[in-house]
Amino acid sequence: MLPMSNARTNEQWLDDLRAGGTAQEAAIVDVRNLLLRAVLYFFSRNLGDFGGLGREEILQRAEDCAQDALVAVMNHLSDFRGDSKFSTWAYKFAVNIALMTARRERWKDVSLDQLSYSDNDTPAEWMMWDKSPGLAPDQSAMQGEVGKIIREVIERDLTDKQRSVLMMMVFNEVPMDEVVRRLDMNRNAIYKMLHDARRKLKSGLQARGFEIGETLALFSAQG
Repeated sequence: MLPMSNARTNEQWLDDLRAGGTAQEAAIVDVRNLLLRAVLYFFSRNLGDFGGLGREEILQRAEDCAQDALVAVMNHLSDFRGDSKFSTWAYKFAVNIALMTARRERWKDVSLDQLSYSDNDTPAEWMMWDKSPGLAPDQSAMQGEVGKIIREVIERDLTDKQRSVLMMMVFNEVPMDEVVRRLDMNRNAIYKMLHDARRKLKSGLQARGFEIGETLALFSAQG
């Protein structure tokens, strides 16, 4: 069990982490322990993403995440405004890095074909429809109509690479680094393709009388 960090105010955290010497060393140890606890907690809730790894390998991934998060925290100390507890602010760095690591593990052994759009796909397979029993019939029907429109736009208006980027990043939540590696393209090109794909989807929906706000509300509707 990792030791709990010493209780510090926000100001004390900043002062100690900037102090140098033994005060800084102690603060760095404490904040790294905090970050490691955050990563391990996140991993424990998402063990399915690490199915091919043993306990020691998962722990090593957690150590690496905590170290990366520590570097990020130290590099962004000047960004901390004190709107929350320092520990809460630092915790977010750990969770974000752990999330990206878990996603990489989840998709690393999945083939590009499995992540790409297929003519045999149906909207229900690649969009997270709300299937709750309490969903009103008119909402369910509208979801189906919008899904068909989205599929039409994807098939008709998007290029092959735009479809691949959209499917990987939006529908499958593949992290950017993994998309860059699989498509052998730079990040700016990926961002441009994703932007263009989203713009075409938006235009396609608006041309058929749907606004993005009501579409999002439709798919987040609860019975």
